[in-house]
Amino acid sequence: MYRLLFCGLAAFAWAHGVGAQPVPARELWEFPLGAMFEPPALATEPGAGLWNPATSALPAGERLRVGVASLSAGAAQGVDGQLLTASFRRSSGVTLGLSVARASIAGLVRTDSDPQSVGSIPYNTTLLSVTAARKLLPHLTAGVAMRWRNGQADQASRNAVAADLGMVAHDLPLLNARLAVSSFLWRPGREIEDRPAVVTAADVRVIGHRRPHELRAGSAQHGVNRGARERGPFVSARFDRLEARAGYLRASAGATDVSRVRSGVALYFNRYVVGIAREEGISGLGPVYQFTLSSLVK
Repeated sequence: MYRLLFCGLAAFAWAHGVGAQPVPARELWEFPLGAMFEPPALATEPGAGLWNPATSALPAGERLRVGVASLSAGAAQGVDGQLLTASFRRSSGVTLGLSVARASIAGLVRTDSDPQSVGSIPYNTTLLSVTAARKLLPHLTAGVAMRWRNGQADQASRNAVAADLGMVAHDLPLLNARLAVSSFLWRPGREIEDRPAVVTAADVRVIGHRRPHELRAGSAQHGVNRGARERGPFVSARFDRLEARAGYLRASAGATDVSRVRSGVALYFNRYVVGIAREEGISGLGPVYQFTLSSLVK
C-alpha cells in the first residue's frame, strides 16, 4: 500500500516539473478508445487501465492479461485509433500494466494558392502509459499511472508527461454497487494548457446473484477541463458467455448539446473475450465502431 502511494506522489512531482507547452491533438483523447463498450471509469476490456489505472488490477488467480482495440470513425470523420495493453499480477498482489495507444485524423489535405491538394497534413497523437494497481481494502482498489504523450499537428510536434490516480469501490454490500473515479492526462499545475479530464461511473446489480448472470444499471460522466463533457445512463446484461450493453449519452461542448447511443456485445470463450461496439453518428456523420480482443492467462 505504501509503495503504491509513494509511486503516485513521485509521478505527480515528475509531471509537475515538465514545461507548460500545450501538446497538439488533445481533442483526439475525447474519443473513448478501448472504452466504447464500457464506461471509461470502469472499463476492463481490453484492460490495462487506459482511462482508470485502478481497473488494471487483476484478481487473485489471474496472472496475465493482454488485449488490443481498434476504433474507426469512417471516412466522413477520418478518425481512427489503436490500443495495445498488457497487465501482469505479481505475487505481492500489485498489478503492473503497460499500454500503447495512438489516434489520428486522416484526409487533412494541404493546399497552396489554389484548392488543389499538394500533400497531406499529419495530425495524430501517441500515448504510452505505465500503471500500478492493487486492492488496498476488501472493497477498494487504487491505481496510479505515469504517461508520456506526443502530439503532432503539421510541422509542430510536442511531448508531455502526465500522472493520474484512480480508484474503484467494488462489491459493495448494497446491490453489489461499484463506484469509480479517475483523472486522465493530468499535468499538475498545467491544467489550463493541457486540459485534464475526470471520469466517473457508478452502477448497481438490478437482477441476478453472481457475475455470469446479472443485469446492471448505472450512470457515467466524462468531463474535460475547458472541453467537452458527456454524461448519461447505461445498462448491461450478462448471461453466461454473452454480454450486451447500451448507453444514452448527452454531450456538451460550449453552447452545443448532442445526444448519442452507444451499444455493443461481447463474447466470452475460454480465456478470450471478443467485443464489438457502435456509437451512433451525429450531425450527418457516420457511426463509430470499435473492436476489442483480450486474452487471460491464469
